[in-house]
Amino acid sequence: MKTLQRTASVALVMALVAIPSTAFALDDVSTETGRETDLELTDRPSDRPVRDLSGIKARALEVIDRQLEALGRLRSKIANADHITAEHAGQLLGDIGTAASGLESLARQIESATTLAELRDLIEHIGDYKIQHVLAPKTFEVIASDTLVFATGKLERYADKLAEIIARFEEAGFDVDEAWRLLEQGTDSISEAYRLASPVAGNVIGLQARDWPEPAQAILEAGRADLGAARQNVRAAHADGKKIVEFLRGLVNGSDAATDVARADLAPTDAPASVG
Repeated sequence: MKTLQRTASVALVMALVAIPSTAFALDDVSTETGRETDLELTDRPSDRPVRDLSGIKARALEVIDRQLEALGRLRSKIANADHITAEHAGQLLGDIGTAASGLESLARQIESATTLAELRDLIEHIGDYKIQHVLAPKTFEVIASDTLVFATGKLERYADKLAEIIARFEEAGFDVDEAWRLLEQGTDSISEAYRLASPVAGNVIGLQARDWPEPAQAILEAGRADLGAARQNVRAAHADGKKIVEFLRGLVNGSDAATDVARADLAPTDAPASVG
């Protein structure tokens, strides 16, 4: 019976800090389309046969279709992001809609073009929206920033609960100095993750195609670096939480009194919902 109680107590403690780190990955939706405009037009007489114009139009429209597909993937990315704020989602979707409308209008103009010179001028505008360089990366970074901010809030609440449990073990006469050390280390990592991740969304979301290459490139690179560091801090905090659980489990396994403390403080409703 004592063994069963210990097993149940340990399971509850483990559930308390079972925080999936995969939710914090900075995964990207591919928007690779080669260059912004991958059409090469050499000087040709303006009276070339219509079939040559048709071939160039087909290539131009293919590039635009790939850009529109990339925008569709960005919409899906936002729709599937559980922790992006409504304000940020709305602003990004507005930017995506503007780019899509512009590309669709450009496609209609290309279809209607009657001369090579006219077609050349229109094709030069296919890359104006900088989807690959600005819109896609800023979307990824806003989603990652919001997700990491949500995660740090969740981790702070878990840390508070762990502090209560450690205090109960201490009150029962157990040496929990190591648990307190790990908790302090973990809370420092949580604070650092928030400090790094929180500003990124606001820093990048206003970037537009006209901001490429600078200041957009520098701001996006800095944001990605900060998000990567924030993610590492979240993982470190998660790892410290698991170490605390292992430490407490050792006390539970070694003492009936510790089992009583764990059983008194934990219940199935304490287990956190998944962040992912």
